[in-house]
Amino acid sequence: MSDPQVARDVEALDGLDAVKTALQLLREATGLGTSLVARVTSDSWTACAVLGDGDFALKPGDQLELATTF
Repeated sequence: MSDPQVARDVEALDGLDAVKTALQLLREATGLGTSLVARVTSDSWTACAVLGDGDFALKPGDQLELATTF
């Protein structure tokens, strides 16, 4: 991650117990294997907090080009 603000956002969100609880509740309510919070800009998508069974192999800080996400 080259942008220090993105790194701070990832660190802040991934460290919050409330975010982890919300992601767990989302998984339970939807039956999905993975839930996450992402930081999305006009050209990138960054996973900030991830809770899942590993199917997507995403971890906090992973980035994708926005065009590949839909």
